[in-house]
Amino acid sequence: MSKSKGAGSTVGTIISVLFGVLLLLGIVGIVTYFALRDQGVTFYVECGGQKLYANTDSANISLQSGKPYEFYVKTLTGGEVNYSVQVTSNSANNFTFVHNGVPKKFYGTDETDNDYSKVFGLKKETDKFTINLPKGFKVEKAIEEKYGGSIEFQEEIKSGLCYFVIAVTADGSKANLYFSVDRKVTGIEISPPSVVF
Repeated sequence: MSKSKGAGSTVGTIISVLFGVLLLLGIVGIVTYFALRDQGVTFYVECGGQKLYANTDSANISLQSGKPYEFYVKTLTGGEVNYSVQVTSNSANNFTFVHNGVPKKFYGTDETDNDYSKVFGLKKETDKFTINLPKGFKVEKAIEEKYGGSIEFQEEIKSGLCYFVIAVTADGSKANLYFSVDRKVTGIEISPPSVVF
């Protein structure tokens, strides 16, 4: 009888510990949810298993040419988000080029000139969006495809820099995913790697 009583108390202890751990995780989840909401975070963008929370950090992403990429947009509770998305030139890596004899800035004051959504084949759906990078894709090819005509580059386009940004906005919150297309490695790196409350 003592053996079965010992086994019963061991099972009871295990169940109590599991219940305590689940309760603690639930409390941490609720506190995190409300802390993020207080910072204005209403959604996150997920790609390759990594999540980027709006209004917190930015992400630097390395993408390979010749591949399509899917990005999921969800609320903190996992629901749908009424969002907008656009692929634009990155103001941090600006340069000058000449189009049909006229000097132009890669990133300027004209929103239409900064928009590269069509070049990347951006397709928005209810809970996700996709972009496609043709094989052999380069920054120079993106500019040539957008503008057509004669393009002359005044500066060398440096390898590995994030010349483009995917800007996702919803309910006054924004997530910026800066990306390069000429690296050999594919991955997502959140910079900095933590969420600060």
